[in-house]
Amino acid sequence: MNKIEIRDKQATLKDEAIEIINKAKSEIRELTEDELNTISKIKEQINALNQQLEEIEKEMFAESADKTNTKNKRSMNFSLIKSIRDISNNKQLDNASQAVINAGAEEMRKAGLSYGGQIQIPVAELRANEVTVSSEGEDVVETTFTNILEPLRAKNVLVKAGAKFMSGLVGDVQIPIMNPSQVGWAGEIEEAADANVSFDNVKLTPKRLTAYVDISKQFLAQDSLDAEAMIKNDLLNAINTKLESTILGTDEGTATKPAGLFSGLLTNFTTFEGVCELEAGVDNANVMGDCAYIVSNKAKANLRNMAKSTKSTELVMEHGEIDGTPVYNTSNVGAEYGVAYGDWSNLVIGQWGGIDLTVDPFSQATKGCVRVTVNFYVDAKVVRPNTIVAATAEA
Repeated sequence: MNKIEIRDKQATLKDEAIEIINKAKSEIRELTEDELNTISKIKEQINALNQQLEEIEKEMFAESADKTNTKNKRSMNFSLIKSIRDISNNKQLDNASQAVINAGAEEMRKAGLSYGGQIQIPVAELRANEVTVSSEGEDVVETTFTNILEPLRAKNVLVKAGAKFMSGLVGDVQIPIMNPSQVGWAGEIEEAADANVSFDNVKLTPKRLTAYVDISKQFLAQDSLDAEAMIKNDLLNAINTKLESTILGTDEGTATKPAGLFSGLLTNFTTFEGVCELEAGVDNANVMGDCAYIVSNKAKANLRNMAKSTKSTELVMEHGEIDGTPVYNTSNVGAEYGVAYGDWSNLVIGQWGGIDLTVDPFSQATKGCVRVTVNFYVDAKVVRPNTIVAATAEA
């Protein structure tokens, strides 16, 4: 009941009590026991209604205070496609979009990286995923954005095979590796031998991965969730392709690019015996994790047609495995018939800062496109030698 209904009910109950009392007075008598009980019950009902009235008034006062002291809240999702469209049309970004980009820029600064694009997408893991902005006379806007690294991890074949992906790094990162010779035996009360313990280190340094995506202006005019997902997917595919093709490439490492696993002279094998020798080389490195193969598409075809022996119809690769070891294939392997095998947890991929995007509405204007250039800072190294080996399987 609302306040009016409660007061009407109270008035009706009071009238009932007065009517009982007036009847007794007119008959010049005392109230009977039943009449006294009825009046008592009426008083209890009126008191209960008073309590309801107090609760309603408290709630109304609280709502009034909230409206006086706080602004209205509304929620919205950060839209990458809208941000790109606004920048390409030389429009000012709304406060919510700018707040997300500011969060990405802050990640870049914390990582010690410079950035020149108009959009920085935050990628920090386990963040609140919520940015709140407000100004005088405006609503409070809670802006939600998703972690863009998760789908990148999900589609990267190196991560699928077991590679470690470390994000949110700051500055150069030294990864210590202890030499096995520093481990030994000692008697129950003997001191451990001082072997002048020292650690080898593998250093990861941020290197700029850059790629671009051309997006039609007609497509940028879309506001659907599917269009938003497609834009993000195109950007992630561009990053993932470049990352995989570099790490699984044939180029030597430089100050600006990680070394490819297939750089240098590669051993070629055409028999199951060669597969066993490849695995034995990794086994000698005393790997601790599960091993896997990453192969080119042509190498996969050859392995599926390679017999284990001249006396057997069993093939080297069957059902996506080689003797129970999973095989992942990708067109991003640089060697045409490349085969890489090992414990991929020894491959560390480091990532710094956010994703820096430069929106260029001019260079592809004659084609009706806007070019979005991606800058993504990563490095990758195998931290223990011989734990991942590369070869070719060209028939």
